[in-house]
Amino acid sequence: MVLCVLKRRLLRSSSCALMGRLQRQSRGCVYSSIHGFSHEEIREKLQAFPGGSVDLLKHDSGIAVLTINNPARMNAFSGSMMVDLKDRVSQLENWSEGKGLIVHGAAETFCSGSDLNVVRAISNPQDGMKMCMFMQDALTRLL
Repeated sequence: MVLCVLKRRLLRSSSCALMGRLQRQSRGCVYSSIHGFSHEEIREKLQAFPGGSVDLLKHDSGIAVLTINNPARMNAFSGSMMVDLKDRVSQLENWSEGKGLIVHGAAETFCSGSDLNVVRAISNPQDGMKMCMFMQDALTRLL
C-alpha cells in the first residue's frame, strides 16, 4: 500500500531528487566475444523459453515504471523475459528525458528469481554461464 502511494506521488512529480538521473548513454556491454560470449547466440537460446514479459511505461514526468510480469510463476524470469529486460534497459539508456525508474512485479509479487524450467533446460555449464553473463550485463547496465 505504501509503495502504491509512493509510486503515484513520484509519477505526478516532474522532478524527483531521490530517484537520481538515468544513464544518458550506453556504456556498452560488460562481456564481449573476448569472453566467449555471443549476444545473439544466447538471445536465441533464451527466446526458446517463452512466458511473461518485462513491460516499460515511460511517463511525461520523466519517471518510468518497469513491470516484471509473469504472475502465474510468481514473476519468475523466463528466457524471453531475460531478453525483454535487456531490451528495456537499452530503451532506458536512450531515453533522454528520463529522471527515475520504479521497478515492481505484477500481482503484488516482486520476483521469485529465474523460472526453474529454464534453468533445468539449460543443462550444460557453458550455456548456464552464458545465461548468467547475459543477465549480469543487463542488470549492470540497469544500475
